[in-house]
Amino acid sequence: MRVLAGLLLMLPMMAAAEPYTVDSVLKDTTTVVALDLNPKTVFCTARGYGTVQLKVSVPDLDWLAHFDHRVVGEGLPCITGGACSEALQPGNIIDLNDPVVLAPVRVVLSQTLTVDDNAKTCTQRLNEEVTSLIRGRTFKHYRSSDATPLDMAKCQKLIDAR
Repeated sequence: MRVLAGLLLMLPMMAAAEPYTVDSVLKDTTTVVALDLNPKTVFCTARGYGTVQLKVSVPDLDWLAHFDHRVVGEGLPCITGGACSEALQPGNIIDLNDPVVLAPVRVVLSQTLTVDDNAKTCTQRLNEEVTSLIRGRTFKHYRSSDATPLDMAKCQKLIDAR
């Protein structure tokens, strides 16, 4: 009998659910933009990163993206192609005889809800990834928001709407 009583007391603890996440895509669009590739818009810099990165300015991100994709100290929003090296440098992207290229810019805005049913809490985080293929090289940039509290009723409605 004592064993049964002990198990019954432990049942709520065993049934305690762990927090879980629910991910959903809010926006996934690809837009072809015209990029002027020159030494002012294609450059290597360590600003915003721990290493020197090849970056391309993409002015249209001001209206295509939800987040500001400017790196502190840079005038225009940009995306990165990776660490600058002898093989990856502005000279591999810039062609002074053909400075303007059409490039697809994909913007994916997603939402992550973290739900803790036991604590009756929910937080929301927005994540945005920008990708483009420029002269055969993939460029990317990522931004996200801080996790912000969300009312449980609103959280459940967002989960149900998926």
